[in-house]
Amino acid sequence: METIPVTPKTTRRRLLGAGALVLLTALAGAAARGTSPTGEPPTPTTAQFSAPASGPVSFTGQLDRSAVQVGGDGLVRMELALSASRGEERAVRRVPTDLLVVLDRSGSMGGEKLDDARAAIRELVSQLGADDRFALVTYSDGAELSIPLAAAAPETRERWLATVARIEAGGGTNMSSGLDLALGNVERLRAAGRAPRIILISDGLANQGDASPEGLVGRARRASQAELPLTTVGVGADFNEYLMTALADAGGGNYYYVERGTELGPVFAREFGAARATVASAVAVEITPADGVHVVDAAGYPLEQTGGHVIVRPGTLFGGQERRIWVTLSVPHDAPADHPLGRFALSFKDGETMRTTAFAQTPQVACVGSKEAFFAAVDAPTWERSVVVEGFNKMQDEVARQVKAGKREEARAAMEAFRRDAGTINAQVKSPAVQQKLDALREMDAKVAGAFEGPDQKDKQNALSKGQAAAAYDLRRPGSKY
Repeated sequence: METIPVTPKTTRRRLLGAGALVLLTALAGAAARGTSPTGEPPTPTTAQFSAPASGPVSFTGQLDRSAVQVGGDGLVRMELALSASRGEERAVRRVPTDLLVVLDRSGSMGGEKLDDARAAIRELVSQLGADDRFALVTYSDGAELSIPLAAAAPETRERWLATVARIEAGGGTNMSSGLDLALGNVERLRAAGRAPRIILISDGLANQGDASPEGLVGRARRASQAELPLTTVGVGADFNEYLMTALADAGGGNYYYVERGTELGPVFAREFGAARATVASAVAVEITPADGVHVVDAAGYPLEQTGGHVIVRPGTLFGGQERRIWVTLSVPHDAPADHPLGRFALSFKDGETMRTTAFAQTPQVACVGSKEAFFAAVDAPTWERSVVVEGFNKMQDEVARQVKAGKREEARAAMEAFRRDAGTINAQVKSPAVQQKLDALREMDAKVAGAFEGPDQKDKQNALSKGQAAAAYDLRRPGSKY
């Protein structure tokens, strides 16, 4: 038997080899138990997910972190991307459109607002093709079908323009009657192979008929379920922006804040363009959360709870469009463990064909005990987008709500919570874009303070709330508008 001299060097080699064997044994045992040698669950390495291609639409997801910390808030965000292809055939195909405008002609719409609305409708009529159809509902104390849904023939356009010129303002704001008449008209006359769209324009508060938020949002939900996207446009300073955004969300359309009626023309053009280029309708994201997982928010869209599923309806997709939706989920965070998030699926109509696709893998998130493991699990680029797009603008919307309610300290508390939560992680990630948002809080704080000074505080608070809420709404929904 060969004798190996024992030297300090060989002793170190033997000790290192034994240590490596012990470490490998520990790692193997930990892997079998689903934990790390320190008791931590293994952090999932996959933060990107995709569904098999289905027709013209692709569906992907990206987690901003693959772990939560024991004793933390347990929140993770996933960025869902819904992309519609712009194939050569789809790019040149033009979908016939049914466009119905619902116009508030209450007394407060008199003067320049109504003049601008008339001008925008005239411009819209000039853009209609021979195979497009148009209708106009106006409402004040009640509703009137001013222009029945019909094709845009030359002689018909002339009658439409004469009708638009005769519209006068006066009376209250019976929004429910306008929506009821519009929905009934489109539902009764709709035809296969056409892309319908409803645009509601108002400058005031609903104060007649069914003026309840629940009743009005229920009408918008009816529009979405009937595949009639409802877009809302708030004009001036008196309308309820939170009602108008809720109607747009429930109706699967968009929301616009227009300070001056002259801005209505581009809104009509954008919505008309979206309708003509539609490639997927009845779009719905369906999340089936795993045990202990809860869907907290989806970029502010309404969450429909049904049979253990959470459904989000973001609206139609047009050719070349990519909608991005930030979904916030709550994950168990009382002890180290590995947690599947659940099933993520997308359904939509491609023409008359219903299609469904789902992520091939089940997203997972670990709950870890150490800060080091938590920070190591943060996907820096995705987390940066989640803060800049979702976190900051969700906070901005909350500040707008508190300012509108006259609650200065609550508005400042919302800003401070964002500063604390984003700042803590950014101390490790060091994102310039996130730091820019943190720095922007000083300017926002000054604007909030200014809205509570002087004799015209209410006007300042109302203006700040509308502008800030509209900006936050748009920025939380990247790619939602044509």
